Amino acid sequence: DLNYNELLEFPGAIRTLGRLQELGFHNNNIKAIPENAFVGNPLLQTIHFYDNPIQFVGQSAFQYLPKLHTLSLNGATDIREFPDLKGTTSLEVLTLTRAGIHFLPRRMCQQLPSLRVLELSHNQIEELPSFHRCQQLEELGLQHNKIQEIRADTFVQLMALRSMQVLDLSWNYIQFIHPEAFVTLHSLTKLDLTDNQLATLPLDGLAGLTHLKLQGNPALSEPFTKESFPKMRVLEVPYAYQCCAYGSCSSFFRVSSQWKAEDLSPEEEDPHKRSLELFPGHADNHYDLDADDLQLDLEESKLHPTIQCTPSPGPFKPCDHLFESWIIRLGVWVIVLVSVLCNGLVILAVFASPSYLSPVKFLVGSIAGANMLTGISCSMLALVDTLTYGRFARYGARWETGAGCRVTGFLSLLASQAAIFLLTLAAVQCSLSASCVRGYGKSPSLGKVKAAACCCLLLSSVAAVLPLFSVGEYGASPLCLPYPIPEGKPTSLGFAVALVMTNMLCFLTITGTYIRLYCNLLKGEFSAVWDCAMVKHVAWLIFTNCLLYCPVAFLTFSSTLNLFLITPEVIKSVFLVVLPLPACLNPLLYLLFNPHFRDDFRLLRQKGQDKGSLPPSCKAEDMEKSSYDSTQALVNFSDIDHTCDTPDPLAARPILDSYSFPSMTLIPCQQ
Repeated sequence: DLNYNELLEFPGAIRTLGRLQELGFHNNNIKAIPENAFVGNPLLQTIHFYDNPIQFVGQSAFQYLPKLHTLSLNGATDIREFPDLKGTTSLEVLTLTRAGIHFLPRRMCQQLPSLRVLELSHNQIEELPSFHRCQQLEELGLQHNKIQEIRADTFVQLMALRSMQVLDLSWNYIQFIHPEAFVTLHSLTKLDLTDNQLATLPLDGLAGLTHLKLQGNPALSEPFTKESFPKMRVLEVPYAYQCCAYGSCSSFFRVSSQWKAEDLSPEEEDPHKRSLELFPGHADNHYDLDADDLQLDLEESKLHPTIQCTPSPGPFKPCDHLFESWIIRLGVWVIVLVSVLCNGLVILAVFASPSYLSPVKFLVGSIAGANMLTGISCSMLALVDTLTYGRFARYGARWETGAGCRVTGFLSLLASQAAIFLLTLAAVQCSLSASCVRGYGKSPSLGKVKAAACCCLLLSSVAAVLPLFSVGEYGASPLCLPYPIPEGKPTSLGFAVALVMTNMLCFLTITGTYIRLYCNLLKGEFSAVWDCAMVKHVAWLIFTNCLLYCPVAFLTFSSTLNLFLITPEVIKSVFLVVLPLPACLNPLLYLLFNPHFRDDFRLLRQKGQDKGSLPPSCKAEDMEKSSYDSTQALVNFSDIDHTCDTPDPLAARPILDSYSFPSMTLIPCQQ
């Protein structure tokens, strides 16, 4: 026993111990095992070399050891070829991890006919030979390699006599498994295919599985049935919807603690401990059942054993309906109809009316366009709920990972951010206009406001595009929103927090500018020509949007601090109903309380009636008159700007009072 020393070199005196049967070298600093290292030790049965910084192993170091049955070696990073084990025919347990092996010799099973446990994790193996001559092989660990394919002859006729078998192929690049690859593995009970690139899983030969791990295969979305795995006890799948076949109640599912040691990253995982956990009993060479298998044996006698399936379905991973409540379903449809129809009316009244288009009015129409996009994104969710009614689990995974969910999330985030940015611009424009009219006699032109609105749209597009490039995530839930959900991935939390912080900064800016606006209006001499109807409308928009955004901000920060104090059902209701609710209230405030809509609607109706009733000659005359009125209005506003450029604003007031405004309705602030 030379364990836990500070040996730097392999002691050559070992060769003189002809009757040596067990040798322990682990936890030393040995870097090389020379050629013919054990040529004088034919009776060796066990060799442990793990936890040494081994960089070199002689090709003939372990040859002709007929009694050797356990060899544990890891960390030989410079090994590129599998060691030559000629004459070591009794080897049963071989652990060779964290090396640089690229391939396995095709005659390996001929040299090791008694091999029962083979652990080759953390290597560079790209292709597997046929194991059909390893008739005693029970447990095979090939995790953390570069295997891309499992052929039909890889495990052909591999039928061990014992009842427990484990096959670990996790953390590879496997894209294809032949449909008959597992047909002969009748005694296989544990199969780990975590973090590969599988799109399908052949089920032939897997009826005896009790443990199956498939997480980390995003393309594997096919549903499984109870008939596929009649003996299953622990099942880990890529999507929660694949667990729906094993129960419909959320309380039915339990989070499994199986194989937690296997979930460690490659840097944190101890290969030898990993192999001992995966293959219990290696150290003392006894293959007794571990605690999990003992528990399984006890459950075999139960009539209805519990199946541990993860991840568990829930409100954000529903089995039957995307909208699990009729109240939510009706609420979403109301939001869709009201937001699309009412915002359409606002856009028509603002941009199609012959009345003067002021900068703030243009921004109100732009906000209506953004709110209409919110209604369209909600309509896509409502349509998915309708088409998958009662069977959402069959399509949930494909919806989350498909282009439809990304488009829905993109439109939703683009619309919400554009509405907030445009509302901020409207508040700033109103405040600057009041200051400019008071100080210079003129407000910022419509062209400048349009340019600023384009910048807001560009910023919103950038924010909406980022989740498409893995900054945030749209497919974290079937709602396709980048906001955090209970038990969701923490990777998208940073993006959601940054988004909420940006929006909160916008709302603070809006509040500050509007306080300044009201102060300026109290001092302004041109309040008689200032359109307070639009100023008040923007104030109502600010109040409703800030108020309705507070629950979203609260949920985001609660998720950051792990303080989810409300149920997932309520959180889902907030995301589906409260978050898009401003898209309904904003146009209703304009349609019901703003006098500009009534004036614009009256002008549109008169325009339609005049075009439908007048003869062609009168239509031409009416068009000429309309052109004259528009020209007169432009002259009037040009004169106002020219007059307001005078150094004495009070001297300009009689001139302003002498003008009439035939194509623009102004609501003075005194009203």
